[in-house]
Amino acid sequence: MKPDRRYRALLFGNWEFPHEPYMFPSLAGPAIDVERLREALTDRECGLHRPEDVIVRRNLESLPMRQEIEVFLKDGRPDHQLLIYYSGHGWTEEDGELYLCARDTTRRAIQSTTVSTAVLAGQAQASRASATIVVLDCCQSGNYRFKGVASGREFDGKGVAALTSSQPDRPSRDALAPDQPSQFTGHLIAGLCGAATGRDGFLLLDDVYDYVHERMKDEGAIRPTYSNKLVGLVALGRARPAREATVDHATERLNEALRLERVNRAAAVGALRRLSEGRSGWGILAAMRLGQLATDDGDDATAAEAYAKVAEAGDPRWAAEAACRRGTRLAALGEAGRAEQAWRQAVELDDARWSPIAARELGRLLCGDPATRSAGLAYYRQALTSLDDPSLVLEAGDALRDAGRHDDARALYRRLAGRLDRPWASTGVERLSGLP
Repeated sequence: MKPDRRYRALLFGNWEFPHEPYMFPSLAGPAIDVERLREALTDRECGLHRPEDVIVRRNLESLPMRQEIEVFLKDGRPDHQLLIYYSGHGWTEEDGELYLCARDTTRRAIQSTTVSTAVLAGQAQASRASATIVVLDCCQSGNYRFKGVASGREFDGKGVAALTSSQPDRPSRDALAPDQPSQFTGHLIAGLCGAATGRDGFLLLDDVYDYVHERMKDEGAIRPTYSNKLVGLVALGRARPAREATVDHATERLNEALRLERVNRAAAVGALRRLSEGRSGWGILAAMRLGQLATDDGDDATAAEAYAKVAEAGDPRWAAEAACRRGTRLAALGEAGRAEQAWRQAVELDDARWSPIAARELGRLLCGDPATRSAGLAYYRQALTSLDDPSLVLEAGDALRDAGRHDDARALYRRLAGRLDRPWASTGVERLSGLP
């Protein structure tokens, strides 16, 4: 790794394929992939690239793509390290040759409306750059390494490395949400931003691949491929400073998991899940954060499971909150019986903030059934002693009215009518006028 080496990158993100919308549907990941990868490569702490040396191209047609690649590789000099990245659709022909799709790609003219990776590999070999790295995030990207699946002929020559998102003839995963990177690229970015372990102050290509491979393995995903025919050690970024001996390893792991949220939500969830399996205080905190992330992502089952670990740990700082939140997630899953148990646990923990909230939820749940209405009203009464919430007063009053306890309902409606905020006061007066 020479200090005077210049690091240059050409990033392609193609997500629109209007000529073949059924064969090549629009993708969610590439638009985010190229932006966040650019940020990672040029990061002031972890990156090696200068901003002006990272070129980003979006939704190009095939001819401009081929021209950009040819010029980029031909301009490579012995003091350059080049990176070519593509995120989009990949297509293979019967002989196994891989093509990168462009905005104008059509099935009837694949060879003339795509970028052949055979040509790309040949141009990479011919470049005068000291090192060239090809990174492909597309379906069947593992076919980049071979002319044909069975032939075993490798394109990668001396001074060239390839990192691809899938095995030959296997799919790759797009982003799970519009604001997230693709699965493979998300892990790549996370590794570059400090999640991968480096050596001697640098993140080597091997280090980044090992990190991406392990994360995708943990998620049960398609495994990436890697071919390194480079001479010497090649860095993709800077490693974060080594941990001081006095720093708690679990603390640093939790901090790394939280940093991942910015660049790769799926990786953050995976890291928090692994940390939450520990019984330390950091494991409990990881489970709490996992529950919050899973809730935001609409994964109620994962959130309920995470909150259960916190509640079972019994730490007085978080147990009541976790039990209350777990009940809400179980209710969203339609598991009313288990939700009731969780909320009862939160009430019994007698937490000043969360126990009244759980009591309110129990009041709502139990008042819906005549057989449990009496218990529900008792929980409403318990919540009212701690919560100054006009909507709770109205809920409890309506429940008492529906139970035929008009005098008790009248007392709550009068409390509403006496409030200074006029909308609630008007509602209280209206409810009072409706009582017999």
